[in-house]
Amino acid sequence: MKTLAIDGGAPVRSNKPSLVEADIFEQAEMDALVRVASQKKLRRAEAALEYEKSIAAYFGVKHAIAVSNGTTALHVALAAFGIGPGDEVIVAPYTFIASDTCVLEQNAVPIFADVDPRYLTLDPADVARKITKHTKAIIPVHILGTPVDMDPIMELARQHNLWVLEDCAQAPGASYKGKRVGTIGHVGTFSTISGKITSTGEGGFVMTNDGALFEKMWGYHDFARKRSLGAASKFHWGLPCTNYRITNMQAAIGLEQMQKIDRLIAKRDENAKYLDSRLRDLPGINLMPKPDWGERVYYYYAIRIDRQALGSDMLNFAVALAAEGVYDLGYLGTTRWIIPQHLQPVFVNKSGYGGTRCPFECPWYEGHVEYGPGLCPEAERACDEVFWLSSVNPLLEQQDLDDIATAVEKVATAFVAKQRAGIPIRYATDDQRARIEFMERARAEHSL
Repeated sequence: MKTLAIDGGAPVRSNKPSLVEADIFEQAEMDALVRVASQKKLRRAEAALEYEKSIAAYFGVKHAIAVSNGTTALHVALAAFGIGPGDEVIVAPYTFIASDTCVLEQNAVPIFADVDPRYLTLDPADVARKITKHTKAIIPVHILGTPVDMDPIMELARQHNLWVLEDCAQAPGASYKGKRVGTIGHVGTFSTISGKITSTGEGGFVMTNDGALFEKMWGYHDFARKRSLGAASKFHWGLPCTNYRITNMQAAIGLEQMQKIDRLIAKRDENAKYLDSRLRDLPGINLMPKPDWGERVYYYYAIRIDRQALGSDMLNFAVALAAEGVYDLGYLGTTRWIIPQHLQPVFVNKSGYGGTRCPFECPWYEGHVEYGPGLCPEAERACDEVFWLSSVNPLLEQQDLDDIATAVEKVATAFVAKQRAGIPIRYATDDQRARIEFMERARAEHSL
């Protein structure tokens, strides 16, 4: 067994640049950008319209709107649903916070349902338990590119007359029973921020087959204008005005990205399958399962840590991998290190706008909500065990993938051996642990 780099051995990867997470930006994107710039049409114009047509065609929907980012896409959809004060929206705890705080943008209350322990997507059984007379919508998140089991979600929505907003930020191209995610609920939202499967730097889009919702979303993303009256119309819906438009420059890049989306997805899938082949059956490491009901895509590659077999927590594992040269400890403070959203301060403290506790506690809301430890135990366990290992960016080379796999094999093997020998594993420094243990402090403070 090779000595770990953190124990004084040679690292798997040294004197090499960081593993690739760059956007795919080829000559076609550059030419498109220059073309738009030379036309001096930098704000939303013809390129945006063509981009929207290409999105609608790829997903097989009637309507698509390109917007400023994935967060505003969520907000536009909830506004079109008519979500407002006093309403509840069922959300996921294992996701990026925008999937949940978008509800607060409409002064409504997020209600967390737990996730399926295998796939980390909303558990329909817990969704059913969380529905009340105040519930108006459900936001299933296709996390890590894995499709949610949508049929039970849609049946609950039918039974209770609820809206369904699919958050597909990490899953363009994934499918559920032959249908692309984003086309099953009433609205699908996507993100094209840097690092996503397709990227426009910042950006996103919404899609729907419902003409009335399309008109409302179009108006809401452009100062509440009425689309039929033209781009410069000063007719308003009577809603608060917002500007969530995408620029023509972003759209020009997005149009080129849509032409190569299948190639990008295929390469990510190839990279992920190679890592699967190298890491399968490795002691202490479990691969993320693929659901029977659909085809996933790979935004990011994650593994599940068996803490008992490794004799360690996920942080020590991360520190040891970083010493091998294949993991960036800067991720400890980013979205690559997931924290249960229902334990975020904004929810635990019921922090509302203007220093109030609205919408959590206000005259419009007749319900009662508390956030804290134990609310979603499967999501909490997943955050302690599911390790976001690496991007599977199409720009990764074979050596990159081999370095990742070799380092995981090396660290996992050494940890298992140490555990069996009764050797404690304490690699994480107090500072590193402090960067993630604010969640534990929040739990403790909440329980006082």
